[in-house]
Amino acid sequence: MSVKPSSAHLLLVGLAIFVGGCAGVKGSSGSRGGGGAGHPSVDAAAGTGGGGGRTLGGRSAYDAAPPPIDAPMPITDFPPDPIIGPGAPSNAPTLFTTSPRTTGAPCILSPEPRTLMPRNWLRPHFEYTPAADENLFEITLTVPGFAHQLVIYAKARDYTLDASVWDGLRVSVNDQSIAVTVRALTLSGSGTVQSPPSPPARADFTIAPVDAPGKIVYWALPSGYGDGVLRGFGVGEEGVEDVLVSTQLVPPTANSSQNDGCIGCHSATPDGLSVGFQLGPHNNGSPHTFYDSIAQIGSSGVGQKPSYVTDGQLGVIRVLRGIPAYSASHWTTHDHVVLLMDGNNEGRLLWVNLDTDGEQGTIARTGDSGGAAEPTFSHDGTRIVYVSGRPNSFADGRFSYGPGDLYVVPYGDRAGGTARPLGGASDPNYTEYYPAFSPDDAYVAFTRFQGNGGDSYSNPQAEVFVVPATGGAATRFGANDPPTCQSGARSPGVANDWAKWSPRAMAAANGKNYYWVVFSSKRSGHAQLYLAPMTVIASGAVDASYPALHLWNQPSTDDNHTPSWDDYQIPPVIIP
Repeated sequence: MSVKPSSAHLLLVGLAIFVGGCAGVKGSSGSRGGGGAGHPSVDAAAGTGGGGGRTLGGRSAYDAAPPPIDAPMPITDFPPDPIIGPGAPSNAPTLFTTSPRTTGAPCILSPEPRTLMPRNWLRPHFEYTPAADENLFEITLTVPGFAHQLVIYAKARDYTLDASVWDGLRVSVNDQSIAVTVRALTLSGSGTVQSPPSPPARADFTIAPVDAPGKIVYWALPSGYGDGVLRGFGVGEEGVEDVLVSTQLVPPTANSSQNDGCIGCHSATPDGLSVGFQLGPHNNGSPHTFYDSIAQIGSSGVGQKPSYVTDGQLGVIRVLRGIPAYSASHWTTHDHVVLLMDGNNEGRLLWVNLDTDGEQGTIARTGDSGGAAEPTFSHDGTRIVYVSGRPNSFADGRFSYGPGDLYVVPYGDRAGGTARPLGGASDPNYTEYYPAFSPDDAYVAFTRFQGNGGDSYSNPQAEVFVVPATGGAATRFGANDPPTCQSGARSPGVANDWAKWSPRAMAAANGKNYYWVVFSSKRSGHAQLYLAPMTVIASGAVDASYPALHLWNQPSTDDNHTPSWDDYQIPPVIIP
């Protein structure tokens, strides 16, 4: 089922929702703009050759940046005539020639200054709020070297750039700033100007000279409550689709006697054909199981056990817990390994070979007396980063209560080895969790909040950071911060968490490597997904200061958590 973000254009006033979801998810309310008709995505990077990066599990950790396949024709200028949006009067250009006032600029929520977006991203979606009761808006885009500005007049408080304009712009204007201004005025019912044009609010965005590869599958609570489902989409697709719901699960991937019905935290198998996930009771009821399972997501076998998984080994993981972790370097015959946690929430880090009965064991963590949860498995298959916490720190197979720090341990061909704190992500003044290796294993993204107490789950004080995989200073993502003019929204305070990388970094001719990270945030009220870019230059200098970019294709009334970004083999989302 494809889901349009049609409700994103509604202003929801006075809506209160009581939410009961999977694994203790908490309710929320709010709305976010979005919408628009679809057009095919361009994912030229998927499957291309490397740009000098090392090969991991049969694919490169880096992709070069060729022009998109079947790219639109480049443009050298904007059309000279303005665009009159729905509901805007035909004389809007004349109305904005009225003598302006000097105060009361609107607030631009998106894009923020220095926004960086992949070349194959969703069409730019402009969102703004008036300073008072203004109801007519002028949006202007300026590109250096273009003879004309693109001028748009809109009645609504958001506007999505026309597909034909975006298609031309994204292949023509890369790696240079595109200026955005928004002015506002108040129009009377009779069409006269009641409050003259405001001064302009200013922002800018840059289209990267590279695409973002892969597809995103995330855990959603439709309309903010009920059973969790997995939904997904490809980069640039303007809607989402159901990837896996509990009614599709074919026994023994689910057990009706356990009231299985809520799909939770998940990871893609390295081939992208299946997904490992936690499976809990309907409506977060009882028994409070949240044991693991695995199922295909391909159209012919959706919900079924993958053929390489034996019934015996499926039975093993169905009584274990934890967020499953895989490595492309350990995904072949007699080595289909998943990392999990024990079924009693004691914090034992386990490995299970899914294709050979009786092959499972414990990863030794010499030197760490704490329990382990939430492992991330390096793509080259040599290291594991996990959360170390007290024995009573775990619930439902995840790290739940601080203190917690990130540790790294060698995989050691299933034996483990000496564990050590990961420098920059094991600060005693913070609780650190949800680690994720970058596609080249050079960095680890993670979530942290100040102090050593409190529930880590959807913690309002949480923020996302990145640290070198060998240890070092932690860098805070600029995407943690909501727009400075967004009333009441500040970070810490908006539950930024669960950062996951795109399946490949993208190398560009400008000497930069582009990394893309998706994370969840409650800055708009509901948990929604956002993009956090990061660039690295040849010297190794990291820039993670870019602002967040909201994925406006997701339904705004859903609570969307725990994204996973990988080469998921799911069909494209087609918006009629």
